[in-house]
Amino acid sequence: MNQTTIDQLLRVLPKNKTIESAVAGLFFYCADRSSKAVSYIQEPSICIVLQGEREIYLGADCQRFDNSNLMFCPVNIPLSMHIKHASIENPVIVLSMKLDLAMIRDILARIPANQTIVSGHSGIKWQLDDTIMAAFERLINLLDYPNGIGFLASLIQQEIYYRLLSAEQGNKLRQLVVDGSHTHRIAQATDWIKAHLNQPIMVEHLASRCGMSVSGFHQHFKEITQLSPLQYQKNLRLMEARRLIKRHGAQISQIAMQVGYESPSQFSREYKRLFGVNPSSDL
Repeated sequence: MNQTTIDQLLRVLPKNKTIESAVAGLFFYCADRSSKAVSYIQEPSICIVLQGEREIYLGADCQRFDNSNLMFCPVNIPLSMHIKHASIENPVIVLSMKLDLAMIRDILARIPANQTIVSGHSGIKWQLDDTIMAAFERLINLLDYPNGIGFLASLIQQEIYYRLLSAEQGNKLRQLVVDGSHTHRIAQATDWIKAHLNQPIMVEHLASRCGMSVSGFHQHFKEITQLSPLQYQKNLRLMEARRLIKRHGAQISQIAMQVGYESPSQFSREYKRLFGVNPSSDL
């Protein structure tokens, strides 16, 4: 990333908070101090560390991201972010762009049939090549010309998706929008879990909804989210509970029930295990 672009962002980005830019679906986070691990739900998106480094935890798995790679999240994924090294002189800047599935489908339909899309590994960490970074840089620079955003932003985003689809791991992005693919089915399952957070999961029924065997459903679900369906639901429930506690300050027992816990004591134990503090500490 060109230093001029970095300096441009540093002049306008607030510190230690996430903001959405004038380009819809394009977000920035700028940290000028190190922090403890923060848990949140990452929506389907592409994320790039423009400057510095951050650690991402998915379950027990930890991966480091800098400006040589990007993070691909095909579904809502509960994760934790840890920024170890950041200062006023050397802040960490993170960009995220929500996936526009309709745009991806349209581009995929227009890619020549004889163009091969390479299959790569299925992890969330992708190599970031210069062509993708250059397109993102043009998208960022567009923020200096707000009158052109309405017309030009979508053109640049189309290029980004085209280059992602053509990249080494591009088959994973392709599978997200192809009806009947494993990735598409798991995305439907995660959407259902999020929409029915207070309901118990019957894995057999969920696998059946996706048209998959139970063993195949488990395998592909964990491949994409790094969590089993039950672990995934538990993390979603706890992260939603923490959001409600911090935002509304309602009674903890009521929030526990709202996200599907019948036992307040079990809720408190699992909350502390994930976040390191009791629910009352977050009031």
